[in-house]
Amino acid sequence: MAGSSSPKAPSTAPAQPPVDIRQTVQQDQGVLKRLQLMVPGFRGYRQMEDIRAADSQLRIQVANQVDRVLSSLQDTRATMSRMNQYAGLTDLATILSDLQVLAGRIRHAEQGYSGISANIRFQQSRLDQLYEYDYGFVQASDQLAALAPPIQAAAASGDQEALRTSIQNLRGQVQVLQNAFSQRIRAVEGIMVQ
Repeated sequence: MAGSSSPKAPSTAPAQPPVDIRQTVQQDQGVLKRLQLMVPGFRGYRQMEDIRAADSQLRIQVANQVDRVLSSLQDTRATMSRMNQYAGLTDLATILSDLQVLAGRIRHAEQGYSGISANIRFQQSRLDQLYEYDYGFVQASDQLAALAPPIQAAAASGDQEALRTSIQNLRGQVQVLQNAFSQRIRAVEGIMVQ
């Protein structure tokens, strides 16, 4: 789009293992938060808010990863157009559209994990299960990012068969990420029990 700034191209650095965002939030706690954790009755609420912050950080991290893949694929689409490689453009356009929608859903999803209502009880064991979904979600986005460079290489070399195969692989991984996000949303919605 004209006049809009696009995210930076994906990094070539090896993928880092996912960081437990709960630890990052706990490390960022100031004195006031630590004091609030000591106050009876306020501790649970404070922990819930920290979990919400961790949820937001995780979703932003994944949405940024998807944005980097989008930027890379938009560059690839331009390369394909310049080289008159029109065969894969329709498939690539569909993937770009799906990724744009998915990035928006991830970034702007309702914050999960907690509620302010006093009649909601939080179960730690279910939160631990939810982090398994988080790991799969982040892993799916890392795998998505790994599939963009082969498409770029195939487009630049003009290898139509490699391009077709790479686009099919990417399409499959977009579906994996969409499924991982949907499963995570269902798990988030199920974490609050009456």
